[in-house]
Amino acid sequence: METEGVVLSRVVADVGRSLAFYRDGLGMSGASATDGIVHIQLVGMTLFLAEADVFARNTGQNQVVSGPGRSDGVISCAIRTTARVDQLVASARAAGSPDTGTRTIEHSSGRRQYIGSVTDPDGYLWQLVCTLGGTPRIKGAEPPAGHLSR
Repeated sequence: METEGVVLSRVVADVGRSLAFYRDGLGMSGASATDGIVHIQLVGMTLFLAEADVFARNTGQNQVVSGPGRSDGVISCAIRTTARVDQLVASARAAGSPDTGTRTIEHSSGRRQYIGSVTDPDGYLWQLVCTLGGTPRIKGAEPPAGHLSR
């Protein structure tokens, strides 16, 4: 699978505490928080950290496992076309992924994306993302979906 970028989204207990840890504790001066999500741009990957309710609302998935030391996450890969997203989703389903569907989301920034969600054999969620009406590369400057539309 060819990707244009990778985003890892994780559940955290406290966004403010996470922001302080990554920004002040690890010296990631570019770390910021918007709409209840910490954004960290790393070389080759963007990291989004959100509390469980924000994570579930923005991913459209209710697969969050809470508790100390346990959380679900999402790996998102930027894909060039919606047709390729559909092909990859169909291929993953043929390989045993449950039907988790595709949808279009709109970010709080106004950017729209087409997303196909699949899970691997261990239940880890992957989102295959094609940006609509703009550059296909996920730059990490905006938060994940502000709301879902179908």
